[in-house]
Amino acid sequence: MLIIPLSNNGPQRRFPCVTFFLILLNLGIFLYFQHNEQQKYMQAVSWARSSGLLQIELEVYQEYLQRRHQAIPDFLRNTKKTAAVFQHLIQDDRFQAALRQQILIPPGDPRFADWSPKRKKFEDKLNQSLAYRYGYSPARKNYFNITTYMFFHDKVILLIANILFLWFIGSWIEIGVGRILFLGIYLTTGVCAGLAFGFIHPLNQGPLLGASGAIAGLMGTYLLVYCSKRSTVLCSLGFCSRHTTVFGWFLFPFWISKEAYHFVNASEPQIFSSHLGGLLAGMIIGLILRTHEQQQPTQGEQPEPVTDPFASDPGQDLQPPAHLTKKEVALLRKEMHKAVEEDPADLTALARLFHIDKADPQSEQFHRTAGQLLQRLATLKRYQELLAYFQEYKQVSTAPRLHPSVMLALAEFHIRSGATTQAARFLLLLLKQRPQYPGLPSCLFTLGCVYCDQGREERGEKCFQLICKKYPQTIISQQAEEMLTTPYRIAIR
Repeated sequence: MLIIPLSNNGPQRRFPCVTFFLILLNLGIFLYFQHNEQQKYMQAVSWARSSGLLQIELEVYQEYLQRRHQAIPDFLRNTKKTAAVFQHLIQDDRFQAALRQQILIPPGDPRFADWSPKRKKFEDKLNQSLAYRYGYSPARKNYFNITTYMFFHDKVILLIANILFLWFIGSWIEIGVGRILFLGIYLTTGVCAGLAFGFIHPLNQGPLLGASGAIAGLMGTYLLVYCSKRSTVLCSLGFCSRHTTVFGWFLFPFWISKEAYHFVNASEPQIFSSHLGGLLAGMIIGLILRTHEQQQPTQGEQPEPVTDPFASDPGQDLQPPAHLTKKEVALLRKEMHKAVEEDPADLTALARLFHIDKADPQSEQFHRTAGQLLQRLATLKRYQELLAYFQEYKQVSTAPRLHPSVMLALAEFHIRSGATTQAARFLLLLLKQRPQYPGLPSCLFTLGCVYCDQGREERGEKCFQLICKKYPQTIISQQAEEMLTTPYRIAIR
């Protein structure tokens, strides 16, 4: 299922471009540049074994454990498991730090002359791997990489999980706060995640990789800004889609589940300190954004309240007066959206919103507002107003979108008015799109009867024949057959 967040208020950002670009960037780097990472790593390990570097460091490590009165694991004596031995050595942060500072093999040690150049060459081979070249390692003090590590991944499943949550959470935030601010939040929380990792684990050899810290930061911002809000999303299965409204917190359980899964299956659980750091940084940013949003109307000079231009005369034209500024119209739109969310049956708010949104007649927001208004009028059978708003909708929009209930209501109104030609157009359109829509056969039967009363028996006959063909073995088809076989109603030719 594809879930696409939509903007509820303010300018419609039709597509979260920055989020999509970040997804493509992470995916492209992994597929194009990191496809042979494991091979380069194993080549470096193989060289360390063939050159004798691994034997030197393994001997030093055994001495290191003995001085600390620790047992030497049995697998360290198995020279066939080179990768496992090397992985164990490199994950011992204290040992690697002491080795790097030349404490365990000082310049006066007889092994130093042989070990030092081999160690430097081994480091160069490791740096041929992008993970080591651009991943963040607090022990290596490669502080520049704190801005690059978040674009590289070492596992496919981690990449997929990050892409999914980057799309869901990032789209909401980008649509809500704007593209530049969203990019700033993403990079800032990613850097803060790396800083937190380096502060908690200063001896870690790394490399720290992945966008999980930045995404944790986005989740923190998302929770503070959107947790209690309801947002509109488009749920699509490819062959069908629909709009629905969800609470902001509905993504949080999925993210927590993902974090718990990776924590249980992670080979290095200490990396989750970066997630914690990113989450806290994101929550601080979210708190600032929420506070700014709440205090904005009261800071500095008090803005003049936007008066309701329709309050003095409810019967006047509901279009916003021309003297309103763009800012006032935006505030008025926000108020109307809020009123409609609280009471979807509020016709006055829907009508005002219709006239505000029609300034951009090709926007999705205008079609959505027009659809809500027309459906509500059709339900209440307020046909005169329904016809007036439909005609205006049709005039300003090149491709009006009508719900079946609206088309049926308009057909009923035209039948009662005797405008059978217009009624037939709506019914034929409804027959093509939703032939089984409730009420359509009855309305078609009524149209046939009106044709007969007007002396247009041929058209009436076609209506009854259409009912018999489309809805056989129904009560309405039996009535249509009776009309066809009654000689004093229709002369069958």
